[in-house]
Amino acid sequence: MRRSQGKRYGGGRQRGERRLGMYQKKTILFIDEIHRFNKGQQDYLLPYVEDGTITLIGATTENPYFEVNGALLSRSSVFELKALEKEDIKELLKRAVYDKEKGMGTFHAEISEDALEFLADLSGGDARSALNAVELGILTTERSEDGIIHLTLDVASECIQKRVVR
Repeated sequence: MRRSQGKRYGGGRQRGERRLGMYQKKTILFIDEIHRFNKGQQDYLLPYVEDGTITLIGATTENPYFEVNGALLSRSSVFELKALEKEDIKELLKRAVYDKEKGMGTFHAEISEDALEFLADLSGGDARSALNAVELGILTTERSEDGIIHLTLDVASECIQKRVVR
């Protein structure tokens, strides 16, 4: 491992050890796309996973049995997240639109059944893309004369194709 990598990861390790020693609090390290870490980087984490300094949570879109080194895998629990059913997506979208506490219900929007069907179909089981489209629709659609934001099939179709540019 290059010296800069040791410094890069070592600081987190030392903070984790201090937290464990001083406050008896464990450190959770989340690594998105852990499959992009090379073998050396994954090996570096191993002693700290073994001794409990860190609890490692790694996310990957790849098969972890091919992309994550065996030593880490043998000390891990692997959870496979399945695509959501169409009806589950529709329920989440309704909550997002109408729930005033945890959703966007305070915006006074309505979503048509056609728009729900379309977004649930196009999402392919991934709620994020459908929820992003609903949020974009609510935030960018003008209120109609009745004071309500109407999320129609046309609005949903337009919003699912837009991408946020950063």
